[in-house]
Amino acid sequence: MAMHNSDELGDVASVLFEQISSLTTTPDRFNIAIANDEDKSLNLWITDQEGHRISQQFTAKTSSSPVVAELFQGWQKQDDYTMIDITGENLHKWIQYMGSELGMPFKKGSVKDHRFVSGVHFSHGFIGVTTHKKPGSETISLLERFSKVFQQTYVRFLDLQKAEAQAREAQIEAALEKVRSRTLAMLRSDELADASIVIFEQLINLGISPNRLFIGIINKENKSIEAWATNEDGTKIGSHFTLDTGRNDSVKKMYEGWEQKLPSVTIDMEGTELQNYFHYLANEMKIPFKEGLTQKRRVQTIAYFGQGLIGMASPDEQPASTTELLERFAAVFNLTYTRFNDLKIAEAHALKAEQDLVEIKEARMNAENALANLQATQKQLVQSEKMASLGELTAGIAHEIQNPLNFVNNFSEVSNELIQEMKEELENGNMDDVKEIINDIIQNLEKINHHGKRAEGIVKGMLQHSRKSEGKKEPTDINALCDEYLRLSYHGLRAKDKSFNASFETDFDETIEKIKIAPQDIGRVILNLINNAFYAVSEKKKLLGDSYQPLVSIKTRKLNDKIEILVSDNGGGIPDAIKEKIFQPFFTTKPTGSGTGLGLSLAYDIVKAHGGELKVDTKEAQDFPAEASAQAGSTFIIQLPA
Repeated sequence: MAMHNSDELGDVASVLFEQISSLTTTPDRFNIAIANDEDKSLNLWITDQEGHRISQQFTAKTSSSPVVAELFQGWQKQDDYTMIDITGENLHKWIQYMGSELGMPFKKGSVKDHRFVSGVHFSHGFIGVTTHKKPGSETISLLERFSKVFQQTYVRFLDLQKAEAQAREAQIEAALEKVRSRTLAMLRSDELADASIVIFEQLINLGISPNRLFIGIINKENKSIEAWATNEDGTKIGSHFTLDTGRNDSVKKMYEGWEQKLPSVTIDMEGTELQNYFHYLANEMKIPFKEGLTQKRRVQTIAYFGQGLIGMASPDEQPASTTELLERFAAVFNLTYTRFNDLKIAEAHALKAEQDLVEIKEARMNAENALANLQATQKQLVQSEKMASLGELTAGIAHEIQNPLNFVNNFSEVSNELIQEMKEELENGNMDDVKEIINDIIQNLEKINHHGKRAEGIVKGMLQHSRKSEGKKEPTDINALCDEYLRLSYHGLRAKDKSFNASFETDFDETIEKIKIAPQDIGRVILNLINNAFYAVSEKKKLLGDSYQPLVSIKTRKLNDKIEILVSDNGGGIPDAIKEKIFQPFFTTKPTGSGTGLGLSLAYDIVKAHGGELKVDTKEAQDFPAEASAQAGSTFIIQLPA
């Protein structure tokens, strides 16, 4: 009952040997056997011939020895005990089985003409002794008493096994969580090797003892495996190489296991196969081996994930628990590979964005001086993925600036004509007419000043929103912010596509006072949602033509301690299949190159950082008949603290 871990069951056998020896004839060995009814085997804890614990646990199958089969059958029948007298040829075979197949040590010259194996049964197996002479009734009686006590010991053993299994599971889950955390921290695709190191470290911490650990990404097109392997103590990445399945049979077996969608495989290499494998890796791949071709056996244990494998090399076959552990790590590494692939896609998008930026810069070199600051802002915004949606504003702002500039030009021309007219009236001495003309000129100058300040305000506003946000919150008129971005977004879309025309509506709650937000950040959120809404109705217009009237609306309202901003459209809606994914980074339904897939993800993070919520309510067009398709659409709801 003093056992602290299940490994101590062997110590119990040693104690029982000692007690039997002190009370009756000393046995040759003491045996504890737990029967496994599923695979017809006995798990054995046995002392040596001096009563010392043998650290190794043995498993004897009934199919391997008639003695084991007879002991197992005795337990199945639930007789009080089983006693087998082994002699002659049967004894020779038994000693050979125990020594050669099970690997149990024997003292030379200790085997006599007879060997009696006796076992007293309890619910899960038996305890017993091995003797050279038939044990007396006193010995059997003692064993029966010990077996009743041992029943409690075995319950303790089972409890310890269960507790150890739970502790082991917690240890494994903690290791897997470290792999997941490192995966989510990846910022560049070239960090895959660093993430692999974390897996290797955790596997070693969990007790596996490899010659080498490796991770491979499989290329189905050319049947190759891009691999990262540790040095031979498994502590760090030692090599990065590409394996050709056509160059080596063992590598081909690795590939075929993945191709057959197996969870794992074991490749046991000896002789010619092993020498060919070492030759391929050492000579062609230039991977060093400490022992080189002196190794007689090398076992590859490999577990697969979606696009590759995790493997370990060792001199011996691994237990099933190690294979299961590799399979669990492979399942988690599937997330790592997905992250790696997403980062590669994002990096490709970023590179394309930079290339697009160069083209935009060249195309706008001869733009008007009045839009020079906007050019610089456009360049800065397109360079930053976080502000990609602001690039849509350029055309809209140009439209907004053009109106006041037209007024300035028109009133300037009229004023110039009035001055000429005033000169003529002065020469004619018509002072009353001169005064009227002066009043007209003053009014014109006031209008020129008003519209000039309007253009200046638009430029300043754009520059303010284009600057990198410092996250500083300030009292902001949310209605004005919404109205400004709605109009700029609409004019931007109109400038890009003259054929598009959509209605837009506003419904602002005038009771809302200024709220403390970072205006650049929330402005980007509003702009992104409005751009998406106009994109949705634009796509639907292309499908339905004149029978469809596009409508985008923005509404604000105050609800207790919250402010809500609702951006709605009557577009095609969002399918249920992707609704849960729209806030994930890099997820986009737009054609390749039309969006970074970061807009809604960044919007969600910005709103969360303000202590708010970003939600969506959508109805897909296919849920309605054609004549009622206007009922489809989406509403994005921003909730912010008042």
